[in-house]
Amino acid sequence: MSNNPHPSDNGRPMPPNYSQASGPQQPYAQHPGDQPYGSQQQGQQSYGSQQYGQQSPGYGPQSYQQGGPQPGYAPHSTAAASAFSPAAGVPVGAPLPESAYGAGSVGFWAADQTERTTALWSHLAHAATYVVGLGWIVTLVLYLINKDRSPFIRHHGAQSLNLLIIGVIAVVGLGFIGGVLSIVGIGLLILLLIPVVSIYMIVIEIIAGLAANRGEGYRIPMTPNWIK
Repeated sequence: MSNNPHPSDNGRPMPPNYSQASGPQQPYAQHPGDQPYGSQQQGQQSYGSQQYGQQSPGYGPQSYQQGGPQPGYAPHSTAAASAFSPAAGVPVGAPLPESAYGAGSVGFWAADQTERTTALWSHLAHAATYVVGLGWIVTLVLYLINKDRSPFIRHHGAQSLNLLIIGVIAVVGLGFIGGVLSIVGIGLLILLLIPVVSIYMIVIEIIAGLAANRGEGYRIPMTPNWIK
C-alpha cells in the first residue's frame, strides 16, 4: 500500500490520515462561517467609506464668522482680543458708530487688559510731553507697533497723536503771535496762554487714559481725525 495521499472524490489529493470512514471531505475544510478572503468588508464597510480628510463640523480650516479676525489685523496666534471684536469690522478711517464711545463701548472694543494698559500709557506718555518734552515719542512708537494688531490701541493712539499735533500747532502759533505782539504790549498776555494749553492737554490725556484703562473708546473734543 502506497504512502501517497488518497485521491479525493473530486480527484484532488487528500491528507495522509484521510480514511474513507471519515466521509467525504474537502482537502482544505473551512470552518463554519468562514468566507473567502475579501468577501467580507471590514466592519461591514470598506475602509475609506469616509473620505480621507473629511472631519466633523467644528474642526479643520474654517472661515471666521462674525467677531472673527478681519483683514488688516494679525492672525489669532498673535492678535489682541479686540482684533476679534465688532470694532475690527470697521474699515480703517471710517467713522466709528456712537457705540464706540463712552461707558457702553466696552463690548464694542472687547479689549483685554494688555491692550487697555498699552492705550493708557499712550495717553500718559503724551501728557508727560509737557513736563519732560519727549514723552510723545513713546506714544508714537506704541501706535506704530500696535496699529495693525489692535483696533483699540490704534484708536487711542491716533486720538492722542491728533491731539499732539493740535497742541504743537497751538503752542507754536501762540508763541509766534505773542512774540510779534510783544512790541505793542499785549504779547505777554498771549504768551501766558501757552501754559493754559499745556494744562488742558494734560487733563484731556488723563481723562482719555482713564477711559482706555476701563476698555472704553474716547473721542477727544475739538480734535480732527488726521491720523486714523
